Amino acid sequence: MADIIWGNGNNIISTESFQLDITHRKDGNSEKYNDIEKIIISSVDLPGLPDNKLEWTKENLQNVIVGAFLKCEINSKTPEGELVAKVSHSGAAGY
Repeated sequence: MADIIWGNGNNIISTESFQLDITHRKDGNSEKYNDIEKIIISSVDLPGLPDNKLEWTKENLQNVIVGAFLKCEINSKTPEGELVAKVSHSGAAGY
């Protein structure tokens, strides 16, 4: 099972990456995560974002990610330490 972290989207870095201010971590995660992590999006479930990754822009990522409470299911970590994750909106009642 994948590690899961939750937090608030912040600071769009590119058309497929952003900074996550982590507020919650799943009990039993196999790794430790900093309070701020760079997320590279592997796939998404975010209303308002085109299905085709080639259509993503920093502006439409800004609209759906910045300020949103997000769930990130970690797929892998790059050699530079960036997290590759499936990103979705998280429920307001917790996670």
